[in-house]
Amino acid sequence: MAEQITVFVKAGDPGSDQVRRYLDQRGLQYTTRDVLSDPSATAILFGRLGRVVVPVVQVGERLLVGSDPVQLARFLPRDEPDGPGVSFGAAVRTVTAEIAAAKGLPAAYGVEVGSVRDDSPAAKAGIAPGDVITSIGGYTLTGGAEQFRRAVALRQPGDTMHLDVWRDGDTLAVEVTFPAAAPGAAEDGAAAGPPPDDSAGAG
Repeated sequence: MAEQITVFVKAGDPGSDQVRRYLDQRGLQYTTRDVLSDPSATAILFGRLGRVVVPVVQVGERLLVGSDPVQLARFLPRDEPDGPGVSFGAAVRTVTAEIAAAKGLPAAYGVEVGSVRDDSPAAKAGIAPGDVITSIGGYTLTGGAEQFRRAVALRQPGDTMHLDVWRDGDTLAVEVTFPAAAPGAAEDGAAAGPPPDDSAGAG
Protein backbone atom coordinates (compact mmCIF):
# COMPACT_ATOMS: atom_id res chain seq x y z
CA MET A 1 0.00 0.00 0.00
CA ALA A 2 1.33 3.44 -0.91
CA GLU A 3 2.41 5.76 1.88
CA GLN A 4 -0.06 8.43 2.92
CA ILE A 5 0.36 11.84 1.32
CA THR A 6 -0.27 14.97 3.37
CA VAL A 7 -0.13 18.48 1.91
CA PHE A 8 0.46 21.47 4.18
CA VAL A 9 -1.09 24.51 2.53
CA LYS A 10 -2.29 28.04 3.19
CA ALA A 11 -5.61 29.31 1.82
CA GLY A 12 -5.06 31.66 -1.10
CA ASP A 13 -1.43 30.62 -1.63
CA PRO A 14 -0.76 30.02 -5.37
CA GLY A 15 1.91 27.39 -4.69
CA SER A 16 -0.44 25.46 -2.46
CA ASP A 17 -3.13 25.51 -5.14
CA GLN A 18 -0.57 24.36 -7.70
CA VAL A 19 0.43 21.32 -5.63
CA ARG A 20 -3.17 20.27 -5.06
CA ARG A 21 -3.95 20.71 -8.76
CA TYR A 22 -0.95 18.55 -9.65
CA LEU A 23 -1.98 15.79 -7.23
CA ASP A 24 -5.53 15.89 -8.56
CA GLN A 25 -4.23 15.55 -12.12
CA ARG A 26 -2.21 12.52 -11.07
CA GLY A 27 -5.25 10.98 -9.41
CA LEU A 28 -3.43 10.69 -6.07
CA GLN A 29 -5.32 10.70 -2.78
CA TYR A 30 -4.03 13.07 -0.13
CA THR A 31 -4.93 14.87 3.09
CA THR A 32 -4.86 18.67 3.21
CA ARG A 33 -3.84 20.59 6.33
CA ASP A 34 -4.18 24.38 6.26
CA VAL A 35 -1.67 26.14 8.51
CA LEU A 36 -4.09 29.05 9.02
CA SER A 37 -6.81 26.88 10.56
CA ASP A 38 -4.89 23.87 11.90
CA PRO A 39 -2.54 24.78 14.80
CA SER A 40 -1.09 21.25 14.92
CA ALA A 41 -0.06 21.57 11.27
CA THR A 42 1.89 24.70 12.14
CA ALA A 43 3.52 22.86 15.05
CA ILE A 44 4.54 19.94 12.84
CA LEU A 45 6.18 22.19 10.25
CA PHE A 46 7.97 24.26 12.86
CA GLY A 47 9.18 21.14 14.63
CA ARG A 48 10.47 19.51 11.43
CA LEU A 49 11.69 22.54 9.48
CA GLY A 50 12.26 25.20 12.12
CA ARG A 51 9.84 27.47 10.28
CA VAL A 52 6.34 27.49 8.85
CA VAL A 53 6.41 27.46 5.07
CA VAL A 54 3.96 26.27 2.42
CA PRO A 55 3.40 24.27 0.36
CA VAL A 56 4.97 21.20 1.97
CA VAL A 57 4.24 17.66 0.81
CA GLN A 58 4.74 14.85 3.31
CA VAL A 59 5.02 11.23 2.21
CA GLY A 60 5.60 8.95 5.19
CA GLU A 61 8.33 10.71 7.17
CA ARG A 62 9.77 12.57 4.18
CA LEU A 63 9.05 16.23 3.47
CA LEU A 64 9.31 18.22 0.25
CA VAL A 65 9.07 22.01 0.36
CA GLY A 66 7.80 23.80 -2.74
CA SER A 67 5.64 23.06 -5.77
CA ASP A 68 8.13 22.31 -8.55
CA PRO A 69 6.29 19.66 -10.63
CA VAL A 70 9.52 17.88 -11.63
CA GLN A 71 10.67 17.55 -8.02
CA LEU A 72 7.17 16.52 -6.96
CA ALA A 73 7.03 13.75 -9.54
CA ARG A 74 10.34 12.35 -8.30
CA PHE A 75 9.27 12.63 -4.67
CA LEU A 76 5.81 11.11 -4.89
CA PRO A 77 5.16 7.35 -4.91
CA ARG A 78 4.81 5.88 -8.38
CA ASP A 79 1.96 3.40 -8.57
CA GLU A 80 2.58 2.48 -12.21
CA PRO A 81 6.28 2.97 -13.00
CA ASP A 82 6.01 1.00 -16.22
CA GLY A 83 2.78 2.56 -17.41
CA PRO A 84 2.33 3.92 -20.92
CA GLY A 85 4.18 7.07 -21.83
CA VAL A 86 2.99 10.18 -23.62
CA SER A 87 4.17 12.14 -26.64
CA PHE A 88 4.40 15.93 -26.79
CA GLY A 89 4.61 15.82 -30.56
CA ALA A 90 7.17 18.54 -31.25
CA ALA A 91 10.94 18.71 -31.50
CA VAL A 92 12.65 21.15 -29.13
CA ARG A 93 16.13 22.49 -28.54
CA THR A 94 17.72 24.45 -25.72
CA VAL A 95 17.62 28.22 -26.18
CA THR A 96 21.11 29.67 -26.64
CA ALA A 97 22.16 33.29 -26.13
CA GLU A 98 21.89 33.79 -29.91
CA ILE A 99 18.36 32.41 -30.04
CA ALA A 100 17.34 34.48 -27.00
CA ALA A 101 18.65 37.65 -28.66
CA ALA A 102 16.85 36.85 -31.91
CA LYS A 103 13.60 36.22 -30.05
CA GLY A 104 13.86 39.26 -27.79
CA LEU A 105 14.07 37.23 -24.59
CA PRO A 106 15.75 38.93 -21.60
CA ALA A 107 17.99 35.88 -21.01
CA ALA A 108 18.79 32.46 -22.44
CA TYR A 109 16.24 30.06 -20.98
CA GLY A 110 13.52 27.78 -22.25
CA VAL A 111 13.33 25.59 -25.34
CA GLU A 112 12.69 26.58 -28.94
CA VAL A 113 10.13 24.55 -30.85
CA GLY A 114 11.13 23.03 -34.20
CA SER A 115 8.82 20.77 -36.19
CA VAL A 116 5.36 20.07 -34.79
CA ARG A 117 3.60 16.85 -35.71
CA ASP A 118 0.06 17.25 -37.06
CA ASP A 119 -2.71 16.22 -34.67
CA SER A 120 -0.26 15.89 -31.74
CA PRO A 121 -0.93 17.28 -28.24
CA ALA A 122 1.43 20.17 -29.03
CA ALA A 123 -0.37 20.99 -32.27
CA LYS A 124 -3.81 20.77 -30.65
CA ALA A 125 -2.64 23.18 -27.92
CA GLY A 126 -1.60 25.69 -30.58
CA ILE A 127 2.17 25.25 -30.22
CA ALA A 128 3.89 26.36 -33.44
CA PRO A 129 7.42 26.15 -34.89
CA GLY A 130 9.46 29.08 -33.63
CA ASP A 131 7.67 29.30 -30.29
CA VAL A 132 9.82 29.36 -27.15
CA ILE A 133 8.47 27.44 -24.17
CA THR A 134 9.71 29.44 -21.17
CA SER A 135 8.05 27.77 -18.18
CA ILE A 136 6.22 24.65 -17.06
CA GLY A 137 3.53 24.94 -14.42
CA GLY A 138 4.68 28.44 -13.51
CA TYR A 139 8.34 27.45 -13.08
CA THR A 140 10.95 28.93 -15.41
CA LEU A 141 12.47 26.35 -17.73
CA THR A 142 16.15 26.88 -16.92
CA GLY A 143 17.32 23.32 -17.65
CA GLY A 144 16.75 23.46 -21.39
CA ALA A 145 15.67 20.53 -23.54
CA GLU A 146 16.73 17.93 -20.97
CA GLN A 147 14.49 19.42 -18.27
CA PHE A 148 11.62 19.69 -20.72
CA ARG A 149 12.06 16.08 -21.84
CA ARG A 150 12.01 14.89 -18.20
CA ALA A 151 8.86 16.92 -17.48
CA VAL A 152 7.05 15.35 -20.43
CA ALA A 153 8.27 11.87 -19.50
CA LEU A 154 6.74 12.26 -16.04
CA ARG A 155 3.28 12.83 -17.50
CA GLN A 156 0.85 10.01 -18.12
CA PRO A 157 -2.11 9.63 -20.49
CA GLY A 158 -4.91 11.93 -19.39
CA ASP A 159 -2.56 14.46 -17.73
CA THR A 160 -2.32 18.12 -18.66
CA MET A 161 0.74 20.37 -18.70
CA HIS A 162 0.55 24.15 -18.29
CA LEU A 163 3.14 26.04 -20.33
CA ASP A 164 4.12 29.66 -20.90
CA VAL A 165 5.05 30.28 -24.52
CA TRP A 166 6.97 33.28 -25.86
CA ARG A 167 5.75 34.28 -29.32
CA ASP A 168 6.44 37.55 -31.11
CA GLY A 169 7.26 39.38 -27.88
CA ASP A 170 4.21 38.17 -25.96
CA THR A 171 3.77 35.43 -23.37
CA LEU A 172 0.88 33.05 -23.97
CA ALA A 173 -0.56 30.60 -21.44
CA VAL A 174 -1.00 27.21 -23.09
CA GLU A 175 -2.51 24.00 -21.72
CA VAL A 176 -1.33 20.77 -23.34
CA THR A 177 -3.55 17.74 -22.82
CA PHE A 178 -2.16 14.26 -23.32
CA PRO A 179 -4.88 11.93 -24.61
CA ALA A 180 -5.93 8.99 -22.48
CA ALA A 181 -5.08 6.68 -25.38
CA ALA A 182 -1.48 7.74 -25.81
CA PRO A 183 0.21 7.53 -29.23
CA GLY A 184 3.16 5.17 -29.37
CA ALA A 185 6.29 7.03 -30.40
CA ALA A 186 7.56 9.88 -28.22
CA GLU A 187 8.82 12.97 -29.99
CA ASP A 188 9.57 15.22 -27.06
CA GLY A 189 13.33 14.83 -27.16
CA ALA A 190 15.96 17.51 -27.35
CA ALA A 191 16.97 16.79 -30.93
CA ALA A 192 15.55 19.58 -33.03
CA GLY A 193 13.67 19.08 -36.23
CA PRO A 194 14.07 21.60 -39.03
CA PRO A 195 14.98 24.76 -37.11
CA PRO A 196 12.72 27.79 -37.41
CA ASP A 197 13.84 30.28 -40.06
CA ASP A 198 14.80 33.07 -37.66
CA SER A 199 17.07 30.95 -35.45
CA ALA A 200 20.69 30.57 -36.43
CA GLY A 201 23.13 28.23 -34.72
CA ALA A 202 22.74 24.85 -33.07
CA GLY A 203 21.08 24.40 -29.67
